[in-house]
Amino acid sequence: MEFFIDDEKIEKQFQELFKEVLQLRNGEVHSEMKKYGLNYQKALGASVVNLKELAEKYEKNHLLAQKLWSKGFRESRILATMLEKPEEVSEIQLKRWLAEADSNELMEQISMNLLISLPDLDSNFTMWMNSNEEKEQLCATMTIGRLALIDKTRESAIFASYINLLPNHPEHSYLIKQLPRAIGKIARRNESLKSLVFTRLEELKGADEKWLEIYEELMAEFPDEN
Repeated sequence: MEFFIDDEKIEKQFQELFKEVLQLRNGEVHSEMKKYGLNYQKALGASVVNLKELAEKYEKNHLLAQKLWSKGFRESRILATMLEKPEEVSEIQLKRWLAEADSNELMEQISMNLLISLPDLDSNFTMWMNSNEEKEQLCATMTIGRLALIDKTRESAIFASYINLLPNHPEHSYLIKQLPRAIGKIARRNESLKSLVFTRLEELKGADEKWLEIYEELMAEFPDEN
């Protein structure tokens, strides 16, 4: 159980912010979301671009993020991932947010906006990849892919650890879709990681047909490995 001491200033800020969120309501976008299977219980149809622009007007704040998440709207929860302070996120909170994330889109926003900036990211990766929770493996995969793309100075250890912890039998359909994207980005970082990637894929492709498909997809991207 998590407890928070309320703050009048933050409550006022939260109310003002949510009023601005309501002004971003877009029925056309909301209808399009349903076509793509984004069937949130509570959603307004605001674009992620508009939500990002709104978030930039506010300072990150742990209590504000908690209030936004608890509101339960798609838009308020995406804003929560943008306005949370990574250094104040607890393990309990993180597990709760992942458990309550009811779409691949929201898990992607958690990964891109919050997980990538956690101060104990390296140790968390090991925990997520060893977890039986598919959501944790999915978020780890989306986060490592983003990290491989944007952090050009990061040492190879975290990427090598991820490759060595890849699941033998991935089941989550969106995880299977994200795996080649993340692995491909890792392979492009340097020759050592590329060698590790294809050595590991050689092992995995015999264990599961899904890995054989991923292997063939990546071989098409890296023809020099044939």
